[in-house]
Amino acid sequence: MKRLFIILCATCVAFSASAKKPMTLFLVGDETMAEQTSPEDRTDSSAVGWGQELGALMPEGTIIENHALNGATTRSINGDGQWANILNRAAKGTVLMLQFGHHEYDESDGRTYSTLEDFENHLMTMVAEAQKKRLKVIMLTPTAKCYFKEGQLHPRHGAYAEGVRRVAERNKLPLIDVDALTYAWIMELGPELAPKYFAAEDVVRLNEAGAKKVADMVVTSAKAQKIKGF
Repeated sequence: MKRLFIILCATCVAFSASAKKPMTLFLVGDETMAEQTSPEDRTDSSAVGWGQELGALMPEGTIIENHALNGATTRSINGDGQWANILNRAAKGTVLMLQFGHHEYDESDGRTYSTLEDFENHLMTMVAEAQKKRLKVIMLTPTAKCYFKEGQLHPRHGAYAEGVRRVAERNKLPLIDVDALTYAWIMELGPELAPKYFAAEDVVRLNEAGAKKVADMVVTSAKAQKIKGF
């Protein structure tokens, strides 16, 4: 009888493990996260989004959909209908990683520019809409730019990165501070070594080595915060 009980318990555990659904993760952001050069076409200087390297670091069975786009902002993805499509596609329980703040402050581009107040309002609305659909949101600050001037690394996201932090705090959401992590990393590398992790003559888009590094930072931060699914 005791042996039968043990066998039945083991069967129940095995069934429970096999029945557990893998996490579905949607990536929503700009070109630092987006699909860029395919693995078979890459060179050391090719652009690669860190989202392309995330799958190799995630638990087996994780489903990742990369909806990030070059030049995307909270304004543009709402204006072109992409955000609505993402919400329609995402099933209950889907995890959304939102990474914005990279292009919003460019006043020369009316399609993407938002004031800081509008940017935060856009994010607040997106979070509310996602939560209404029972989606789980993780906020990410933008990836730092490799912008050195006279040997000094200049922060480029400023108040907009802080805006992401405020929205995460207001909504009690997990925050992966990619801006702070990558800024410290780039500054430590310095103006000679840091460009080796970015696509040729680019201060924004990463190459394969850079994408792998940033993906590792994201996963390491998520694990440190005990975010479920990582």
